[in-house]
Amino acid sequence: MKKATLILSVLLLACSTSFAQLKGFAIGIKGGVNFTQIKTDAGTLQTSIKQSLESKTGYVGGVWARVGKGVFLQPEIFVASKGGKIQIGSATPLDFSYTNLDIPLLVGTKLAKVIRINAGPVASLKLSEDQKLKDALKAYTTSADDTFNSATFGYQAGIGIDFMGISVDLRREGSLSEISQLKLQNNAQFNQKAQGWVITAAIKLI
Repeated sequence: MKKATLILSVLLLACSTSFAQLKGFAIGIKGGVNFTQIKTDAGTLQTSIKQSLESKTGYVGGVWARVGKGVFLQPEIFVASKGGKIQIGSATPLDFSYTNLDIPLLVGTKLAKVIRINAGPVASLKLSEDQKLKDALKAYTTSADDTFNSATFGYQAGIGIDFMGISVDLRREGSLSEISQLKLQNNAQFNQKAQGWVITAAIKLI
């Protein structure tokens, strides 16, 4: 977490000094919550490992920048706590979590004076992961320690409102690559992708 905070601080300083003179430039901080579902494909072991589409609530927090007025580019960097549930055997669905450093690069436009839409790709770097899922999968694979991929790609798309230096956003997010990918017994493949919603409030600093 200390490394993530240092990265955010350095990039905030770099953005403010490099782009402060550009037309329509803004920079700020943001925070909020996400609601994540995990989709699971366990191949031939589907009878033993099943997905549970219950949503798990997490948090997001970080910095954002915006360049342009009519059409704008909006890079963001934030720490996101996510998770989900999975049914392994006949046990109670396992509730697990993980934390990413998410880096969206969004392109957007304004529909009205205070309303905008934006969408774009998201690169995610794993910061930490829950040991519970690893332990549960040890009965099915010898590589449970590699449960979560270190880097993944996804997307975000949504709508936002800007008013008096405050922004509120609602976005749909999803994975384009697996957050987990393991070889199980009988050469079955265990894959997981995340999807969900993100609600944030942001404050403009510059």
